[in-house]
Amino acid sequence: MPGSLTVVPERASLTQKIARRLRQGPYTYSSRFGLRRTLAVPVDPPKAKIPLSIRPFQPGDEEALFGHRDEVADPADALEVHYRLKHLKADIPTPYVAIDETTGRPCYLQWLMGAEQNDKIQANLWGFPRLDKDVALLENAYIPPAYRGQRIMSEAMYMVSERGRDLGANYALTFVAGDNLPSLKGCKRAGFDIYLFNERSIYAFGLFESHSFSVIPVGDARLTLLDN
Repeated sequence: MPGSLTVVPERASLTQKIARRLRQGPYTYSSRFGLRRTLAVPVDPPKAKIPLSIRPFQPGDEEALFGHRDEVADPADALEVHYRLKHLKADIPTPYVAIDETTGRPCYLQWLMGAEQNDKIQANLWGFPRLDKDVALLENAYIPPAYRGQRIMSEAMYMVSERGRDLGANYALTFVAGDNLPSLKGCKRAGFDIYLFNERSIYAFGLFESHSFSVIPVGDARLTLLDN
């Protein structure tokens, strides 16, 4: 990873930490789709409303992407920021950023991780499967509020997944909540198709969790969810 990461730790108060645990409750269930792109299959690249380029994360990008974190009022968005900062602190290669070519400002963040990062990925209990050697994982995408609505995700995700070949990957994999149709469609535009089903159970206010991953069989209606 170029440069060194200067990550300002998120300072959650004890009250905030307790509140996060209580929100999870004694038991919660959720599900996600794993979407896969076959990198050898050509994709007509989607286009954002602004010109984009991508590069690896550099010192200084954190402030451009998360400088608003002290002003975040939406608890859901605050949690999104929390997870991205935690991922930066874990120092797992490689976070990529998309650059708004009109201003030179970072406007999107997403990690591209290969099988050599399996131990670090699993150590952080993010609920991802161990990666095969020919699979790259795209995760923890984030768009600062000022850039939302610019159709950045699909093009940036396509460009980041293209770098999967540098890791020796034949496939790129990502996960999206089953009820997040806009993000699922954004992944589809970037060349990803529904492939896996992930079930997640969390117990005891977030102290324990379990995951299962299953390939969705041919003919299952879920595989055609994004075809229209």
